[in-house]
Amino acid sequence: MAITTFRDEISRLKKGIRIAWIINFAIIWILCIAIGVVFTLSTRVSNQQLATQMLIIAAISLVISIIVMFFVSNYSTRILLEAPAGDAVHLSEGQIFNIVEEMAIAANLPKIPEVYLLRGSGVANAYACADNLGNTQVVITQELLDVLNNREELQGVIGHEIGHIVEGDSQAMTKLVALTSTTALIAGAAGRMMFWGGGRRSNDNREGGNNPLAIVIIIISFIFLIVAPLLAKVAESYMSRERESRADASSVQFTRNPTALASALLALERGSRKEDKQSLKNFNQTIGPVAFFNPMSLKMSLSTHPTTRKRIEKLREMGAQIDPDNLQI
Repeated sequence: MAITTFRDEISRLKKGIRIAWIINFAIIWILCIAIGVVFTLSTRVSNQQLATQMLIIAAISLVISIIVMFFVSNYSTRILLEAPAGDAVHLSEGQIFNIVEEMAIAANLPKIPEVYLLRGSGVANAYACADNLGNTQVVITQELLDVLNNREELQGVIGHEIGHIVEGDSQAMTKLVALTSTTALIAGAAGRMMFWGGGRRSNDNREGGNNPLAIVIIIISFIFLIVAPLLAKVAESYMSRERESRADASSVQFTRNPTALASALLALERGSRKEDKQSLKNFNQTIGPVAFFNPMSLKMSLSTHPTTRKRIEKLREMGAQIDPDNLQI
């Protein structure tokens, strides 16, 4: 039987993400068409007029979709930095910066990632992102510092994020998560506009009866506006949970301390039970696929992370000194 290497996993991930980009482009294009239909399409038109209006809406939507994809491709790291709640503060000194620098040197990275402290997210977590130009960022939430017990645990978490950058999956993941977040944002904005009365304008002054086909198209468009964010999230099923296990292993390689990383996971799992569930949900809906930690308590479908218990069990195999009784989480 052929042995699957992590490079094979990354190759498969990147191929899957290319497919996911095509899927998401189609979703955004249809989403823009749906918005155009809901807000502008008249029901009192002939079939010929309907076809003309739909062609115009589709053409304009195609141009908008291309612009959105270009924006996401070039500003994906900025999108992920600003996606969660809270304020990101750039760090150039202090303990967090020093640990990132240590881990980057241990990993032989050509340059030190930019370091940010995210304040006010309400969630203890961390994540890394990267772009096409080789620019990388490591983001640590203030709540993470409050939950972890010591410097060694923080080192383990940061080592994990550096591992994603080293292995090469961070860049692909950054783009995909930025794209799915943008899709959800567009759909959400359209939904709020309709909710607050900015939806369909009246077409009752036009002569003639309603065109049944136009009504059907409008109804389908309404439905698509609702399900578009869910369809975009399906693209995340291309992500392999093996990524997280490999990043954990990389952290152990850099720090030589599997116990610290296991202790950090344990502290985060226990701490997540005290955090606001809505804050947890919001953070994981935007950043979850690239975040260090995915709480077991959320029981998310299409989860991109192994459970905390499984991750700690793997770390015990690497030498982590964790009491098995502590795995009853």
